[in-house]
Amino acid sequence: RTHPRPHARTHKSTTNTTRADWMKSLNDVAGIARNAAAQASALVAGTELEKKLMDATSNEPWGASGTMLSEIARFTFGYEDFRTTMAHVWRSATHKGTLWRVTYKTLNLLDYLIRHGSERVVEDARDHSRDLKLLLKFEYTDPEGKDQGVNVRERARLILELLNSEEALTAERDKARATRDKYASVSSEDTK
Repeated sequence: RTHPRPHARTHKSTTNTTRADWMKSLNDVAGIARNAAAQASALVAGTELEKKLMDATSNEPWGASGTMLSEIARFTFGYEDFRTTMAHVWRSATHKGTLWRVTYKTLNLLDYLIRHGSERVVEDARDHSRDLKLLLKFEYTDPEGKDQGVNVRERARLILELLNSEEALTAERDKARATRDKYASVSSEDTK
């Protein structure tokens, strides 16, 4: 009668863990590929707004420029462009895993739009507060063991705080308007 060796069980468990890790990695690679394909198609066939949105929320390690964010915020004052912008925001905010950077950059864009965009952005963000609350539980630890999910969780928390405080929101939108007006008057004086 033979008894199973203890390491045989460990080997099977390790195999299952390795297989699960491999499947997770495969899903992450598939997600990256889908994101790259969406970016490529938007860059080739998209409108100016769609190209800016894809660029602002790409998986690249750098953020969107202030100029680009300002241009996207101006688009939110048009009905169709507002719809396109917010559809992109909510679609991009659902990325998981290795695409954590897309979600984080989308939240940065949303924060900017809440402060600088049309009033409809605020209403839409409040309507999607449940989606933002789900991001408070966002989890992703990179291969080096760093918790990248903390960036997404913190940004979602700050946005929810802003949306829930009418006083803070009004102050931030007033400050953004004053800054925008100041730069607009400076640049108009430069052209004279």
